[in-house]
Amino acid sequence: MTEFRPLETLDDLRACVRLQRTTWGEGFADIVPASVLQVSQKIGGFAGGAFEHDRLIGFVYSLLGRFEGVEAHWSHMLAVHPSARGGGLGRELKLCQREAVLSSGICTIFWTYDPMVARNAHVNLNRLGATVLRYVPNMYGSDTGSPLHAGGDTDRFIVRWDLDGPETRRALEEGSSRSAGRLAVPLPDPAHVVPWPDGIQGAGDGLPGGEEVFVEIPANVESLPPDGALTRWRETVRDAVLTYLRRGYEVQSLVANLEADRCFYVLRRN
Repeated sequence: MTEFRPLETLDDLRACVRLQRTTWGEGFADIVPASVLQVSQKIGGFAGGAFEHDRLIGFVYSLLGRFEGVEAHWSHMLAVHPSARGGGLGRELKLCQREAVLSSGICTIFWTYDPMVARNAHVNLNRLGATVLRYVPNMYGSDTGSPLHAGGDTDRFIVRWDLDGPETRRALEEGSSRSAGRLAVPLPDPAHVVPWPDGIQGAGDGLPGGEEVFVEIPANVESLPPDGALTRWRETVRDAVLTYLRRGYEVQSLVANLEADRCFYVLRRN
């Protein structure tokens, strides 16, 4: 049985550092040391872990501060051990974080995620009810030392999670903030899908219009061949999303056509 609890002892904190190295690699430049994990909790941050037979198999870590004009937590890291992935543990860690942050009187958590990772988009937008605020190109730089980033750009969505907001409550009650039925959809009309990879310019040339548009991302980004396909695809998504956000669209959800194994962000005009 999995136990969820704060990381309190020195052994807990050192286990968290080891899991960071397992997840992001020994050469990762931005490992959070045990001392910072400990001190940031003393000033209102949160570090919680999932334990199986006293072995740390996942953790979530956030700091207290102000962002977008509100007192909030910034969720800086979440990791699940490779042996425990695929079972929804990441979402459970976020729910434990939500409970702890709400109990401290804070109602909002912000964090970032890679827009190209469909499984994270599904959890964040559909199963937690977080809202995309902005797209930040290469937020953490291209030389993090982690093989997960492979020297590429670290583009990120910044998302806001209103812990007791209507989208969050609906997500937790229904399993999706925008209707579970939208998670498996027919392929959208090509007239409303951003073309890939040709013809996309920074000014938005060639982008479809309308009240609802679709931006495709890889169904499994790790399966792309190491031939530059990810870089070209990321540039297409970056240019399209930045253009649509400037035009007043909002990222609503991620939908998938399971038969074709294709995933799309749904953007709607505000």
